[in-house]
Amino acid sequence: MTDSLSGDLWTGERDAPADKAKAAAHTVRDRADEQAKAQSQRAADRVRQIADELSDLADKAPESSPTRSLVSKAAEGGHRAAGYLDKHGLNGLLEETQRFAKQRPAAFVGATALAGLAVGRMAKAGRDAGGASTDSSGTSSTSPGTGEGADSAGTTGGDPVGSATRHGTFDQARRPERTGYPEV
Repeated sequence: MTDSLSGDLWTGERDAPADKAKAAAHTVRDRADEQAKAQSQRAADRVRQIADELSDLADKAPESSPTRSLVSKAAEGGHRAAGYLDKHGLNGLLEETQRFAKQRPAAFVGATALAGLAVGRMAKAGRDAGGASTDSSGTSSTSPGTGEGADSAGTTGGDPVGSATRHGTFDQARRPERTGYPEV
């Protein structure tokens, strides 16, 4: 009888860590689900806010403006997307995207390429609208010839060497870029 009792004790000791691991995994899974739901709600709220701003913008546009209908449609799409996120969450969006990619791979690749192109153009337009560029060291400088931040000699901070490295030497200044075509 002692043998069977000691056997039960050993079995119990072996099962205890496994039970603890299962409980910990369940807790982690529950917390991850809660975090995903909270992020999904924040994303839906943000999309809804942007859609509301687009609606306001469309309402303020003149009736004859061709962009009014485009902005209005974008706002409607934003409201639909926010509703979808509320109903299905981010996991539902991911599953729907995967389903679409499997059913129509060419359309998915094309849409992805167009979205990437649009984001790249918006990023470039935002950077160009700022008027300043960032060099390789991470410092911001203005475009040559704008006069912003430069003294009468065209230097910033009285450092002609630094200016030459940023803007090129005198013999390179204000020349058109080489295009590869023969010059006439």
